Amino acid sequence: MSQKITSMSFIPRFFGAFGQFFKYMGSGDYAARCSAVGKGEVLAFEAEPKVITKEIEVIREVEVAAPVLDTVNEDGAHQLLQLLQHEARFIDFIQESIDGYDDADVGAAARQIHAGCAKVIKQHFTIDVVNSAPENSRIDVPADYDAKQIKLEGRVEGVGPYAGTLIHPGWKVTSTQLPKVSSTDNLTILAPAEIEV
Repeated sequence: MSQKITSMSFIPRFFGAFGQFFKYMGSGDYAARCSAVGKGEVLAFEAEPKVITKEIEVIREVEVAAPVLDTVNEDGAHQLLQLLQHEARFIDFIQESIDGYDDADVGAAARQIHAGCAKVIKQHFTIDVVNSAPENSRIDVPADYDAKQIKLEGRVEGVGPYAGTLIHPGWKVTSTQLPKVSSTDNLTILAPAEIEV
């Protein structure tokens, strides 16, 4: 709601001056306000409204859909789990609760499992980095980059090209050498039950 100050005639000013004098002398805050008005400062409702414009930064998140497979070959997955169980007792470790063990025991077990899993991976897969640049180095990403091979982190604006810091090189499988099996009937048995007689 807008307000407007109207001029006062002499008589109200004359009598008002006496009241203002005592109010001015009795209140330092009121005196400071009167002094500010006397110096030409305008009241809040007299000031012109200030128009504030703000640029809004648009952040685009790139979501990569999970690959859709027409068929699922479970045999390879079962075979890999068998190999991990055989070399590292991986399934035993995952299926057992470690809440009752202290960190030293878990660490000792993890060291053996790590060695067994590494052996399986090195024997049966050739794994290479997606990007061979050193970590923490600045790299350029073209506008038509493959979202399956490159994941942009942080504020992604526009359509590229982009420049950023490589925080992880990524991994890709370049070859697979899983053992050939003549029958897939028993691949769901990851480890046989062991019975001592």
